[in-house]
Amino acid sequence: MTRPEKKFIERVCSGKSRPFCRIGIAFAGLILWIIVREILSQSLGFIENDILNIAASGFLALAILLPLWKLVPEVTRISGADNSSIVAAVTFILFCPFLIIAFRTGLQYIGFTFRWVLFSAGLLMLAATEEIICRGFILDALSFRGKRIIGLLLSSAVFAYLHITNDCASVEGILNIFLMGVLLGLIKFLTNGLVYPVMVHWFWNLVTGMVFGWSVSGYTMLPSLFRPVLRPPWGGFGPEESILMTISITGCLVVLAKRQKGLIHVSEFNINSQQRTEFK
Repeated sequence: MTRPEKKFIERVCSGKSRPFCRIGIAFAGLILWIIVREILSQSLGFIENDILNIAASGFLALAILLPLWKLVPEVTRISGADNSSIVAAVTFILFCPFLIIAFRTGLQYIGFTFRWVLFSAGLLMLAATEEIICRGFILDALSFRGKRIIGLLLSSAVFAYLHITNDCASVEGILNIFLMGVLLGLIKFLTNGLVYPVMVHWFWNLVTGMVFGWSVSGYTMLPSLFRPVLRPPWGGFGPEESILMTISITGCLVVLAKRQKGLIHVSEFNINSQQRTEFK
């Protein structure tokens, strides 16, 4: 087997200093992305809607991460899409309680407009941006000392932090978003890429916010195909703060945990021409 070319962090940093180098790269990348996003958001002031503006500026600001991302070894591929059937089963488990709630509270059809298509594209950019940052750059950068569990937990904490200033944010909601980050990270490990994490993330926001008409992590101004007849059993932050979310994510994690034995530790991960890890 041909040993992959060493990345910058492997060539420059000693074994003991690599964790600190990784933390520095991750922190610098996140701060730079936030700064560039704010600059682009002001430049895109003609996009008056907050969600669309954040989606466009955040997605474009990802360019600042690419040079930094190349400094660290990749934990998994970017475009892998393995184990589709398991992802489909996990997605069903995640949505099942909320499908029941949607039909029990009743749905009133509003109508379909081009604005719905525009916002669905915006939500896709938001999902892709958050997954590339958290399950891509941050997870890869912070998967040090041969353990991907470190990157998984820290990237999930960053994912939760990105939502902490949203309207109506609650402790329950932020904790559930952290758990969702862990779930999406495990999906990345299982599928060897970011395709399915992006799609599951986007599908969640699309269905709950733009089909069922619920608040999505505090966002309430989304065009929707339906509106609930009765008030759903959660607050203004949306289903993300519901105990049902905790239960459904826990069920998903149990299913994935049984499929992920040996995948959390980098040294146990199968290396091929498209999968690289850090050689000590």
